[in-house]
Amino acid sequence: MSEYINNIIYGVKSFITGMSLTLKHFRNKKDLVATLQYPHEKWPLPERNIGFDPSEYNTIRSRLHVDIDDCIGCLQCERACPVDCIKIDTIKPAKGNDFDCGITSNDTRKKMIVPRFTIDMSECMYCDLCVHPCPEECIYMVGGPNDSKHEIDYEFSQFERHGLVFEFATATDQDIIDIGAESYLEKRKQREQKLTRAEKLEGMLISEGAVPAAAAPAAAAPVAAAPAAAAPIDFNIKSIDFIKDKEVRGTAKKAFMGAKRAKLEGVAMVDFIIAELDKASKLDADTKSTLEGFKGSAPAAAAPVAAAPVAAAPVAAAPIDFNIKSIDFIKDKEVRGTAKKAFMGAKRAKLEGVAMVDFIIAELDKASKLDADTKSTLEGFKEGKI
Repeated sequence: MSEYINNIIYGVKSFITGMSLTLKHFRNKKDLVATLQYPHEKWPLPERNIGFDPSEYNTIRSRLHVDIDDCIGCLQCERACPVDCIKIDTIKPAKGNDFDCGITSNDTRKKMIVPRFTIDMSECMYCDLCVHPCPEECIYMVGGPNDSKHEIDYEFSQFERHGLVFEFATATDQDIIDIGAESYLEKRKQREQKLTRAEKLEGMLISEGAVPAAAAPAAAAPVAAAPAAAAPIDFNIKSIDFIKDKEVRGTAKKAFMGAKRAKLEGVAMVDFIIAELDKASKLDADTKSTLEGFKGSAPAAAAPVAAAPVAAAPVAAAPIDFNIKSIDFIKDKEVRGTAKKAFMGAKRAKLEGVAMVDFIIAELDKASKLDADTKSTLEGFKEGKI
């Protein structure tokens, strides 16, 4: 009983002590309250003894700077950054393109252009780790006592985040076109449009996955040569909403996006989703039956194509002799690596034969790493000449 009463007394005393401290600060806000109404009020800079006359000291906060004319696009600084605040894009001229990428101040011949070199200083942790691996010493910290005098900006603050995102690349759109990388410009444009849609809170259009009826006659002719043989059926991401189980529905939608990235459509896409659900042990009889029903919703005009055994398969692929070792004819290590990565992606999407080769060609072209000789050799595999 006495312990209970002591606890009550202690609680009341603590409450009174806390409130008295609050009241004291309330009555003497000017001297005791530490909060400032920034940016209208600022703490004064303290007096410092830094070993030389303060008038010679540059009080700007340090930040990263890049001499882009000396950048060779080696990506060493991007890899060294522990917070991933450096973003770099590089484009290498295709074989046979005589575009001059320039030369650095150290007389190093540049082998690629850098259309994007972004540093987000709002994420930078000022560790200086990106500076040391640079072979051309083109990235470094500016500001501090050893830098030249300029206008004081000690806080280095901005009202908007984009004010702290610096773009150092100077490559023009014409440079990108001259180097033969129009696909990069298209990709960048799509990324900008996607960001604009996101800012406007515009989601994916319902009709995005559907194939227009007008496209059916054109698609019916060269079905066997396409990366994925798919009947023009009315199937998109909204079609999956019939699945009640949230977890199963999520797996199905994830499979849908994977099929889209692999450029599968129609019947091939539905088969891919069924296979992924089955692999994850989340395919029941009702779900499979409903998904199979979508495959049967193709228009009558598609019937002659579906009658052929090859066109009815999830992936139209000729039985050609092509495996990952077939890619070793590519001499350039970077291009060969991209091709092998595309090969594994095609395998995961269950592409084979001609469809697999088409997928690899498309991925190399997308990465601006497809030259005429490589394309010709890959096309030779499709025709059985190699």
